[in-house]
Amino acid sequence: MGKKHRNRIRGQKKNNHVPPEAIIAEHEAHAKEDSATGGRKQ
Repeated sequence: MGKKHRNRIRGQKKNNHVPPEAIIAEHEAHAKEDSATGGRKQ
C-alpha cells in the first residue's frame, strides 16, 4: 500500500515538471508500440 501511494505522488510531481515536447514524444512512442502490436486501437 505504501509503495502504491508513493508512486502516485511521484507521478503527479513528474507530470508537473514534464514539458509539452516530452508528452508529444511519449505519445509518439505509444503509437509506435501500438503499430508493433498490430494496431490494437484500430
